[in-house]
Amino acid sequence: MVVAAEGDRDEGLAGLPGDNAIARLLRGYAQVRESLGGRLPTRDDLGPERLRDALGWLFLAEWSPPTSIVVRLSGIHIDYVLRSNVTGVDFFDLYTPEARPTYSRFYDRIAGHPCGGYTRRAVVVGGHETFDYHSIYLPLTGAGTKVPIIGATAVTGFKRLSAPVDTGSGPYFGAPPLLGLIDLGHGMPDDGFEHMDPAALCSEIELSYGLRLDEDAQSTRSFTTRPPRTG
Repeated sequence: MVVAAEGDRDEGLAGLPGDNAIARLLRGYAQVRESLGGRLPTRDDLGPERLRDALGWLFLAEWSPPTSIVVRLSGIHIDYVLRSNVTGVDFFDLYTPEARPTYSRFYDRIAGHPCGGYTRRAVVVGGHETFDYHSIYLPLTGAGTKVPIIGATAVTGFKRLSAPVDTGSGPYFGAPPLLGLIDLGHGMPDDGFEHMDPAALCSEIELSYGLRLDEDAQSTRSFTTRPPRTG
Protein backbone atom coordinates (compact mmCIF):
# COMPACT_ATOMS: atom_id res chain seq x y z
CA MET A 1 0.00 0.00 0.00
CA VAL A 2 1.26 3.49 -0.86
CA VAL A 3 0.31 6.09 1.73
CA ALA A 4 1.47 9.69 1.75
CA ALA A 5 2.70 11.34 4.90
CA GLU A 6 0.03 13.35 6.67
CA GLY A 7 0.22 17.05 5.92
CA ASP A 8 2.01 16.83 2.57
CA ARG A 9 0.55 19.12 -0.07
CA ASP A 10 0.83 19.76 -3.80
CA GLU A 11 -1.33 22.87 -4.18
CA GLY A 12 1.05 24.17 -6.85
CA LEU A 13 -0.28 21.59 -9.30
CA ALA A 14 -3.84 22.89 -8.93
CA GLY A 15 -3.00 26.04 -10.92
CA LEU A 16 -1.22 24.38 -13.84
CA PRO A 17 -1.91 25.82 -17.32
CA GLY A 18 -3.36 23.95 -20.29
CA ASP A 19 -6.41 22.02 -21.49
CA ASN A 20 -4.62 18.79 -22.44
CA ALA A 21 -5.32 15.68 -20.38
CA ILE A 22 -1.96 15.76 -18.60
CA ALA A 23 -2.65 19.23 -17.18
CA ARG A 24 -6.23 18.29 -16.34
CA LEU A 25 -5.20 15.15 -14.48
CA LEU A 26 -2.46 16.90 -12.50
CA ARG A 27 -4.91 19.62 -11.45
CA GLY A 28 -7.64 17.14 -10.50
CA TYR A 29 -5.19 14.94 -8.59
CA ALA A 30 -3.91 17.93 -6.60
CA GLN A 31 -7.43 19.11 -5.78
CA VAL A 32 -8.46 15.66 -4.56
CA ARG A 33 -5.33 15.34 -2.40
CA GLU A 34 -6.12 18.71 -0.85
CA SER A 35 -9.65 17.54 -0.03
CA LEU A 36 -8.20 14.37 1.54
CA GLY A 37 -5.80 16.23 3.82
CA GLY A 38 -2.76 15.42 1.69
CA ARG A 39 -2.96 11.63 1.48
CA LEU A 40 -2.74 9.84 -1.85
CA PRO A 41 -6.17 9.22 -3.39
CA THR A 42 -7.72 5.88 -4.20
CA ARG A 43 -9.15 5.09 -7.60
CA ASP A 44 -12.65 5.83 -6.27
CA ASP A 45 -11.57 9.26 -5.01
CA LEU A 46 -10.78 10.28 -8.60
CA GLY A 47 -14.24 9.69 -10.02
CA PRO A 48 -15.12 10.09 -13.71
CA GLU A 49 -17.14 13.26 -13.10
CA ARG A 50 -14.08 15.12 -11.88
CA LEU A 51 -12.00 14.09 -14.91
CA ARG A 52 -14.79 13.87 -17.48
CA ASP A 53 -13.15 16.14 -20.08
CA ALA A 54 -9.95 14.06 -20.08
CA LEU A 55 -11.32 10.51 -19.92
CA GLY A 56 -10.38 9.49 -23.47
CA TRP A 57 -6.71 10.17 -22.70
CA LEU A 58 -6.58 8.56 -19.24
CA PHE A 59 -5.39 5.12 -18.25
CA LEU A 60 -5.29 2.97 -15.13
CA ALA A 61 -2.39 0.59 -14.57
CA GLU A 62 -0.90 -1.68 -11.93
CA TRP A 63 2.80 -1.80 -11.07
CA SER A 64 4.00 -5.21 -9.91
CA PRO A 65 7.72 -4.97 -9.16
CA PRO A 66 10.17 -5.58 -10.55
CA THR A 67 9.09 -5.98 -14.19
CA SER A 68 5.37 -5.61 -14.83
CA ILE A 69 3.21 -2.56 -15.56
CA VAL A 70 -0.18 -3.77 -16.82
CA VAL A 71 -2.78 -1.39 -18.27
CA ARG A 72 -6.11 -2.16 -16.62
CA LEU A 73 -8.14 0.43 -18.49
CA SER A 74 -7.13 2.50 -21.51
CA GLY A 75 -8.98 5.55 -22.83
CA ILE A 76 -10.44 5.39 -26.34
CA HIS A 77 -8.18 8.18 -27.65
CA ILE A 78 -5.07 6.32 -26.48
CA ASP A 79 -6.22 3.24 -28.38
CA TYR A 80 -6.98 5.46 -31.39
CA VAL A 81 -3.48 6.86 -31.74
CA LEU A 82 -1.79 3.51 -30.99
CA ARG A 83 -4.14 1.67 -33.38
CA SER A 84 -4.47 -1.00 -30.72
CA ASN A 85 -6.50 -1.70 -27.60
CA VAL A 86 -3.83 -1.74 -24.91
CA THR A 87 -6.11 -2.69 -22.01
CA GLY A 88 -4.57 -5.79 -20.48
CA VAL A 89 -1.16 -5.18 -22.08
CA ASP A 90 1.98 -5.40 -19.94
CA PHE A 91 4.11 -2.55 -21.28
CA PHE A 92 7.30 -4.32 -20.24
CA ASP A 93 6.57 -6.59 -23.21
CA LEU A 94 6.83 -3.48 -25.44
CA TYR A 95 10.05 -2.11 -23.97
CA THR A 96 13.40 -3.13 -25.38
CA PRO A 97 15.40 -5.48 -23.13
CA GLU A 98 18.03 -2.78 -22.63
CA ALA A 99 15.43 -0.30 -21.35
CA ARG A 100 13.65 -2.59 -18.88
CA PRO A 101 16.01 -2.10 -15.89
CA THR A 102 15.65 1.68 -16.16
CA TYR A 103 11.87 1.46 -16.40
CA SER A 104 11.84 -0.87 -13.39
CA ARG A 105 13.74 1.68 -11.30
CA PHE A 106 11.50 4.46 -12.63
CA TYR A 107 8.20 2.84 -11.61
CA ASP A 108 9.70 1.78 -8.29
CA ARG A 109 10.45 5.43 -7.47
CA ILE A 110 6.91 6.51 -8.38
CA ALA A 111 5.36 3.87 -6.15
CA GLY A 112 7.82 3.88 -3.28
CA HIS A 113 8.84 7.51 -2.79
CA PRO A 114 6.04 8.45 -3.80
CA CYS A 115 6.25 10.93 -6.67
CA GLY A 116 4.83 11.47 -10.14
CA GLY A 117 6.47 10.22 -13.30
CA TYR A 118 6.74 11.56 -16.84
CA THR A 119 7.89 9.88 -20.03
CA ARG A 120 8.34 11.17 -23.57
CA ARG A 121 8.88 8.44 -26.11
CA ALA A 122 9.02 8.23 -29.88
CA VAL A 123 6.47 5.56 -30.74
CA VAL A 124 6.19 3.86 -34.13
CA VAL A 125 2.72 2.66 -35.13
CA GLY A 126 1.88 0.52 -38.11
CA GLY A 127 5.48 0.52 -39.26
CA HIS A 128 5.22 3.89 -41.03
CA GLU A 129 3.97 6.42 -38.45
CA THR A 130 5.91 8.02 -35.62
CA PHE A 131 5.06 10.66 -33.06
CA ASP A 132 6.03 11.85 -29.58
CA TYR A 133 4.02 10.10 -26.89
CA HIS A 134 3.89 11.96 -23.56
CA SER A 135 2.64 10.20 -20.42
CA ILE A 136 2.36 10.97 -16.72
CA TYR A 137 1.98 8.42 -13.93
CA LEU A 138 0.51 9.26 -10.51
CA PRO A 139 0.43 6.75 -7.64
CA LEU A 140 -2.80 5.78 -5.91
CA THR A 141 -3.43 4.12 -2.58
CA GLY A 142 -4.28 0.45 -2.88
CA ALA A 143 -4.13 -2.85 -1.04
CA GLY A 144 -1.67 -5.69 -1.70
CA THR A 145 1.61 -5.77 -3.54
CA LYS A 146 0.33 -4.25 -6.79
CA VAL A 147 0.46 -0.45 -6.80
CA PRO A 148 -2.39 1.23 -8.71
CA ILE A 149 -1.42 4.12 -10.98
CA ILE A 150 -3.55 6.63 -12.84
CA GLY A 151 -2.07 8.35 -15.86
CA ALA A 152 -2.74 10.54 -18.85
CA THR A 153 -1.22 10.94 -22.29
CA ALA A 154 -0.73 13.62 -24.92
CA VAL A 155 0.55 13.12 -28.46
CA THR A 156 2.53 15.57 -30.61
CA GLY A 157 4.76 15.64 -33.68
CA PHE A 158 3.28 13.16 -36.18
CA LYS A 159 5.63 12.13 -39.01
CA ARG A 160 5.49 9.50 -41.74
CA LEU A 161 8.63 7.40 -42.01
CA SER A 162 10.35 6.96 -45.36
CA ALA A 163 11.31 3.37 -44.51
CA PRO A 164 9.07 0.95 -42.62
CA VAL A 165 9.91 -0.36 -39.16
CA ASP A 166 9.01 -3.89 -38.12
CA THR A 167 6.79 -3.27 -35.09
CA GLY A 168 5.17 -6.68 -34.82
CA SER A 169 1.50 -6.57 -33.91
CA GLY A 170 1.54 -3.44 -31.75
CA PRO A 171 3.17 -0.04 -31.16
CA TYR A 172 6.95 0.04 -30.91
CA PHE A 173 8.72 2.07 -28.22
CA GLY A 174 12.23 1.69 -29.51
CA ALA A 175 14.01 5.04 -29.19
CA PRO A 176 15.66 6.02 -25.89
CA PRO A 177 12.97 7.70 -23.77
CA LEU A 178 13.06 10.76 -21.56
CA LEU A 179 12.07 9.69 -18.04
CA GLY A 180 11.49 12.30 -15.36
CA LEU A 181 9.97 12.60 -11.91
CA ILE A 182 7.45 15.14 -10.56
CA ASP A 183 7.42 16.34 -6.96
CA LEU A 184 4.02 15.67 -5.36
CA GLY A 185 4.98 17.23 -2.04
CA HIS A 186 7.35 14.60 -0.65
CA GLY A 187 10.59 15.88 -2.14
CA MET A 188 12.42 14.06 -4.90
CA PRO A 189 14.65 10.99 -4.95
CA ASP A 190 18.17 11.82 -6.07
CA ASP A 191 18.97 8.92 -8.37
CA GLY A 192 19.66 10.29 -11.83
CA PHE A 193 16.16 10.86 -13.18
CA GLU A 194 15.41 14.35 -14.46
CA HIS A 195 13.28 16.46 -12.12
CA MET A 196 10.40 17.87 -14.14
CA ASP A 197 8.82 21.30 -13.71
CA PRO A 198 5.10 20.50 -14.13
CA ALA A 199 4.15 24.05 -15.18
CA ALA A 200 6.84 24.17 -17.88
CA LEU A 201 5.92 20.65 -19.00
CA CYS A 202 2.22 21.46 -19.34
CA SER A 203 2.96 24.72 -21.15
CA GLU A 204 5.27 22.98 -23.62
CA ILE A 205 2.71 20.28 -24.39
CA GLU A 206 -0.05 22.85 -24.76
CA LEU A 207 1.93 24.82 -27.35
CA SER A 208 2.36 21.78 -29.61
CA TYR A 209 -0.72 19.77 -28.58
CA GLY A 210 -2.97 18.32 -31.23
CA LEU A 211 -2.12 15.34 -33.39
CA ARG A 212 -2.17 16.13 -37.12
CA LEU A 213 -2.53 12.81 -38.92
CA ASP A 214 -2.22 12.54 -42.68
CA GLU A 215 -4.96 10.95 -44.81
CA ASP A 216 -3.34 7.52 -44.81
CA ALA A 217 -3.17 7.47 -41.02
CA GLN A 218 -6.76 8.61 -40.66
CA SER A 219 -7.99 5.94 -43.05
CA THR A 220 -6.71 3.20 -40.73
CA ARG A 221 -8.52 4.54 -37.67
CA SER A 222 -12.08 4.82 -36.47
CA PHE A 223 -13.70 8.20 -37.07
CA THR A 224 -15.96 7.76 -34.04
CA THR A 225 -13.05 7.55 -31.59
CA ARG A 226 -11.05 10.40 -33.15
CA PRO A 227 -10.08 12.78 -30.35
CA PRO A 228 -10.82 16.51 -30.43
CA ARG A 229 -8.03 18.73 -31.81
CA THR A 230 -6.90 16.00 -34.19
CA GLY A 231 -6.81 17.02 -37.84
